[in-house]
Amino acid sequence: MRGSKRYGQFAGWMALLWLGGCGPTEADRREQTGAALASAQTTSFQDGVSPSTAYAGTRDAMIEEEDSDANHGTDTRLSASGDTPAGSGNENYVLLQWDVSAIPANATVRSASIVLSVTDKADQSYGFFEVTRAWTEKQVTWERADSSHDWASNGADGAGDRSTVLLGAIRAASTGTYTVPLNAQGLAVVQKWVGTPGANHGVIIADKDLDNRLEVRSREDSTRTSRPKLVVTWDLDGPAPGTGSATYTGTCDGSAGVALEGGFFLNLNDESQTARLYARGQNSAPAQTRELNSMLGLSSSDEADFEDAARVGNRIFVTTSQARNKNGVLQASRYKFFALDVSGTPPQASLQFAGVSSNLLKDLLDGSNWTQPDAAVLSLLQSRSRLSESTVAELAPKEQGTNVEGLAALPSGGLAMGFRNPQVGSSALVVTLTNPDAVVTGIRARFGQAIRLELGGQGIRGMAWSEAHQAVLVLSGPHDETPGPFALWKWSGVAGAAPVKVRELTAPSDSAPEAVIPVPGTRDVQVLFDMGAHLVGGAECKAAAASSQSFTDLVFTVE
Repeated sequence: MRGSKRYGQFAGWMALLWLGGCGPTEADRREQTGAALASAQTTSFQDGVSPSTAYAGTRDAMIEEEDSDANHGTDTRLSASGDTPAGSGNENYVLLQWDVSAIPANATVRSASIVLSVTDKADQSYGFFEVTRAWTEKQVTWERADSSHDWASNGADGAGDRSTVLLGAIRAASTGTYTVPLNAQGLAVVQKWVGTPGANHGVIIADKDLDNRLEVRSREDSTRTSRPKLVVTWDLDGPAPGTGSATYTGTCDGSAGVALEGGFFLNLNDESQTARLYARGQNSAPAQTRELNSMLGLSSSDEADFEDAARVGNRIFVTTSQARNKNGVLQASRYKFFALDVSGTPPQASLQFAGVSSNLLKDLLDGSNWTQPDAAVLSLLQSRSRLSESTVAELAPKEQGTNVEGLAALPSGGLAMGFRNPQVGSSALVVTLTNPDAVVTGIRARFGQAIRLELGGQGIRGMAWSEAHQAVLVLSGPHDETPGPFALWKWSGVAGAAPVKVRELTAPSDSAPEAVIPVPGTRDVQVLFDMGAHLVGGAECKAAAASSQSFTDLVFTVE
């Protein structure tokens, strides 16, 4: 069976959180939106077919646990399985590699997909992962990458053998030809192959937990057009200044975040009460991790549902969803509003707990706490909250219930709270909080006014004040579970002023943009994606082991 893996994990339980790590150099990053530019070209790599009939740059093989010394580099059929022969628990994996040197090294990869001809169906989702160790087609086995080098762990499953980041997946309910689009992480891998050919060791199709064997045609198949194919769309225009994408490991949830100095950002997780420090633009684990349960008076089994954060000077305000759980059950852990104070500069910076309130929504529903009470909005919020009733199924946050997902500083002072639910007719709802510093000390919350924003009928998924743009940046999306569309808007922060759509946003599969972070000193904007439902090895990311969890971002320039 597969060898064991070793992973590192950060932990922090001290009263002050020391944020360690090295300041990053902003790396060259690629915006993976899949949008083909006018100058884009598409090149296919398939033995005997393309880029020309002389192309013979594919390498493929199967490695099998049942016969661990066998080489299958010349087989015409290759299979992946977690149980072959049936009942044995033994595994087969498929290795694939293409020489992509026909693409200029300075090209920008815009999209990529793998095309396979399936000869034995498997109605289960097999994942593609990057191979990070060199292997030789006619020498590779379950135990050895080539005749001189063992895998770090049998089955190419050790440190340095392959990545755990999912690049794409195939589910073949019947035989035939299947095209597997590569996700943002997959495009980054292909980009690396183009720019650094020596780093190209191909991909592996693998999943130890699947028992339905997937069989595909190899490069040795007599029908040339049935051989494995890699299709890459690319151009030489290069990315726009300040654009890029990176992968951050340790959690699936880019739920909330704020910028810190030195190229760092702080991420907060909506699945657990965890703060993580990352270097922007670096594919990496967190530089430091801290559980916030104790300071919020919660246990590790609670879920606070952190949704957004706003930085004002050296104070970071954080709101939970102020919402019931997905079953419409009231849970006190989900009604928190708190603050952290930051000092110093990363990597020598610290966070200190400044206070917490559990009464923000309760205060909001009392019109006497408003400077300009809006009777229609108050009535709507009261009917969608019903805090005296413990369970109301239809008031789940992504159904009809109250759900706060945005928090931003306002130029006039105070904070803006953005609602995913409810909407006021077709308008998104924003409520201004005028005394946030006092609220976290236990003083009753005070509210200014209710503001209606026209966001194309969508709700608010994230907010942030941008000094460079002198505007509130607003992420919009469906109020329910609908997978998009999503967009970014600029809004002056002034009641009555109309927001202006900046651009549509394309999210990785089974994910959504959840936080927007202006990059200090620039006109760049970082968008974080919540990828809890994104598939990792056929299962949702949030159900995977922490070592296999990750989320991505997108950084681009907004004029």
